Amino acid sequence: MAVYPDDIIVVDDDGAVVIPNAVVGYVVENAIEQERLEEWIKSQVENGAELPGLYPPNDENRARYQNSIAKND
Repeated sequence: MAVYPDDIIVVDDDGAVVIPNAVVGYVVENAIEQERLEEWIKSQVENGAELPGLYPPNDENRARYQNSIAKND
């Protein structure tokens, strides 16, 4: 991938990603929700749930997740 001035490069222990400047806002908005979903999935697995159907979430688990965040908001 080409990297241009003003692109954002994010690096952590898992690797690196380049975010084109034109989509940074979109990525930030969706990254926050993705992080919240992954934390919920992690908590479900820690409580004994099987990963298949949780990641990626099937319709049933997506509804459970939506209900859980509605209760916490």
